[in-house]
Amino acid sequence: PIRGNAVWKISVGSSSSSSSNISSNSSRNCGCAMSLSGLAGENPKSLPVLSRSSGGSFGDSAGLVKLYGAIVDQQLEARSVAAQTCKHRRRLDCFTAMLALLVPWGLFVSVFAAVSFYMHYSAPLTTMLAAACVCLIGMSLAVTSLYAWTVGSDRRFYRLYMGMAVAVASSLGWILGDINFWQYMQPSYHIDHLATYSNVDPSSQHLWSGETVPARGGRYQDAGKIYFSHNAVLDRNKAASFKDGNLYCVAPIVNPNCNVDCGFDFWAVGINCCSDLAADFRCGDYNSTRAKSGLRQVVETWRPFFHLAVIQAEGIHGVTSRHPLFFHWVEDPVSELQSWKLSGYRVFVLVMISSFIVNAMVLAPSLKSARSSAN
Repeated sequence: PIRGNAVWKISVGSSSSSSSNISSNSSRNCGCAMSLSGLAGENPKSLPVLSRSSGGSFGDSAGLVKLYGAIVDQQLEARSVAAQTCKHRRRLDCFTAMLALLVPWGLFVSVFAAVSFYMHYSAPLTTMLAAACVCLIGMSLAVTSLYAWTVGSDRRFYRLYMGMAVAVASSLGWILGDINFWQYMQPSYHIDHLATYSNVDPSSQHLWSGETVPARGGRYQDAGKIYFSHNAVLDRNKAASFKDGNLYCVAPIVNPNCNVDCGFDFWAVGINCCSDLAADFRCGDYNSTRAKSGLRQVVETWRPFFHLAVIQAEGIHGVTSRHPLFFHWVEDPVSELQSWKLSGYRVFVLVMISSFIVNAMVLAPSLKSARSSAN
């Protein structure tokens, strides 16, 4: 309301300009309290009287705060639009932050699982090509995000974080998954695909003709699990070792009742579990009287060193081994094999949880730093 008999004119252009300024100020300071927040609830009669300039119109010094009516309505409308805009932006930021947390972690877990488990064993070439493609995509995203950061494009922080995190996650997933595969899963899968033999005499064998000859390892080249005869033991007195950084230990598996034409082609093996100065074998279930079985040693890189240890034993103890086969001396091959697989699964679960925590710990301070720099 205007007091007095004077008729006042308010230019439309001035109102539009003021509304535009208020709208921009509201958008720039969204989420903050506005100075006119309580104006709508004021009693119109309690508002200050507008001063009149010498020209018959309101002075610019009166300001928008002294106006009431149409301009206040425009202010409230601009405030509502700005609040809706800020609310939408906050939802978008939260969604992007969740993507930054979950996408690299999910990619890491997927690559780790693909490289660690049976897919790698059954289709190694396909698995390696898929992992390589994911890593290349991650590297390209990292390069693109770095370029976006240098040119200062919109939302460059999230693009940079996602690009770098995807590249690191895919690479680490491949490396750590490959280690887990060769350490635990590949030996167990390989032994599962080999043959199982029971009641094998480690020292002699009987031919169809009735002749008894020394047991030969060439007959059991495809053995994965062997259950030896009940009287099979480790001859720890004929143990030997070969040292090349690690100590590669061997001891023959024999039938103590064999006195003539005895074979020495079955060997229990282990690493760093014997003495390099004396015949002292302490690998596997060497001290268990119930241990009568062997799990095939299938790690290709260890086999040459065990073969050299057998040659050492031949030279020291005067035995002959034509086709040496290497086994882990155990009580129950099935349980031992299952424990190898469970170890690989435990590593997967541990790495999955740890990677989520690490990603969250890296993302939280990064978001805080980006918000501070933006303000």
